[in-house]
Amino acid sequence: MHDTLLASVLRWGSPTGVTQQDSNVQRLWNVTYYIAIPLGAIVIGLIVWCAVRYRVRPDEDHIPRQVQYHIPLEVFYTIVPIALVAVLFVYTYQAENKEDSVSPSPALVVRVDAFQWGWRFTYPNGYEVIGSVATEPNINSTSLPILTLPAGETVQINLYSDDVNHSFYVPAFLFKRDAIQGINNSFDFNIDPSVAGQRFVGECTQFCGTYHPYMRFWLQVMARNSFSTWLSQHHGLNTTVSEG
Repeated sequence: MHDTLLASVLRWGSPTGVTQQDSNVQRLWNVTYYIAIPLGAIVIGLIVWCAVRYRVRPDEDHIPRQVQYHIPLEVFYTIVPIALVAVLFVYTYQAENKEDSVSPSPALVVRVDAFQWGWRFTYPNGYEVIGSVATEPNINSTSLPILTLPAGETVQINLYSDDVNHSFYVPAFLFKRDAIQGINNSFDFNIDPSVAGQRFVGECTQFCGTYHPYMRFWLQVMARNSFSTWLSQHHGLNTTVSEG
């Protein structure tokens, strides 16, 4: 427990992801805190110092000397924020580019279609999983569509929307991408082999209508060999689940 707490402190509270891509987000998170915490401490320190040093004393009855400008100080507090914003911009630009980078030859390509209110997962061999919300379900319902992916190799998702804007969000992956009608938002995952056998929740986080809160899915991670066997057993099949 203490080791977990220490690790969380060193990450400035950032959760740990389970894909190779999540390191980009964690690095950006850490850099932001490396800049924000010292800067915040300096600002708060100066406020406290001014409040104490220049407070009105009972024996004072005159206004302190007024200074119209202080060129070195003004140059300093103009240049430093610009430099800090530039650093954050560079790190953000690099992180976004790495997140948006897709492999020209992924090991697996899965088409994901979002619709009101559910998901359709289509694999290269024709296997299709469809899950939708018919009525308001139990919030703990387990009747969710399952997106099964292999660990340890590059998986490419082609994300589409059938109607309004949705979003594909897996908290454990530190990743969210909008599903926009008429646009293919492609992205890659390379899931850590250590989480093979685990299941993670995914959801839509773009308000899309009446049953938006229940538009969820499971993401099942399998070892590479087990996934190959599983996929060959589901060639051309169709699985449909419905909540409510």
